Amino acid sequence: MNPINLVAHRGYQKRYPENTLLSLAEAIQAGARFIETDIQLSSDLVPVLYHDRHMKNISGLKGAIHQYPFAELIKTPAHEPARFGKRFESQCITPLADLVTLLAAHPQVHAFIEIKRCAIEAHGIEKVYQRVTEALMPVFDQCTLISFSVDFIAYAHDLACPNIGLVIERWKQLNSELFARLKPQYVFCNQKRLPTSGDLHIEGSQLVVYEIDNPETAIELQERGVQLIETFAFVELQSALDEHFRITSDASL
Repeated sequence: MNPINLVAHRGYQKRYPENTLLSLAEAIQAGARFIETDIQLSSDLVPVLYHDRHMKNISGLKGAIHQYPFAELIKTPAHEPARFGKRFESQCITPLADLVTLLAAHPQVHAFIEIKRCAIEAHGIEKVYQRVTEALMPVFDQCTLISFSVDFIAYAHDLACPNIGLVIERWKQLNSELFARLKPQYVFCNQKRLPTSGDLHIEGSQLVVYEIDNPETAIELQERGVQLIETFAFVELQSALDEHFRITSDASL
């Protein structure tokens, strides 16, 4: 049995445009029980799924999400033309409300909702928190708010948000007084920022490491105490891990 839990990073990003409802739905259909997506707000404060600060790579447009009204954004492609050409041109920017509907239909799925710093810079912590949590309310118990913004996570913590996660930029952040106060349920860390050796267990938090695409690395990290592995290639990595543990199990019989 495969003991490693994978997080579908921006959905099944390897095969579909990231952060689209299609990408997330395909990951869930393939068996993902953890997904991650990025949130920004339109100019009229409606949450949508979008990662990049600028819209050129994902949508082929100038400007940023916060400069466009919601009614225009939901008609705007999020098809990643550099990767996929016109293949997914019909995939438009996804409202957070659509993800809520998807999660409601799959109560076994947990979603990590990353609040982008550019959204906080554009609209402020209070408005972003209010709009996102209002939208998530029907499935709030299935979600964890995460962010690189320590101030945002501290704000969520102080409002007794039940599930929070901090995306760290340096491992030494774990030694800060603020981290000890926040006690996030999850810590996200880039593989490149990890200590090169030793146990990675974090007392009181589950560690999620990104971006991983090969089974050997995933197994090594799991053996060092990592609870969740985040990947763009959910299906490929899941299949490779399943095969590895099947062979290991057969060999032990």
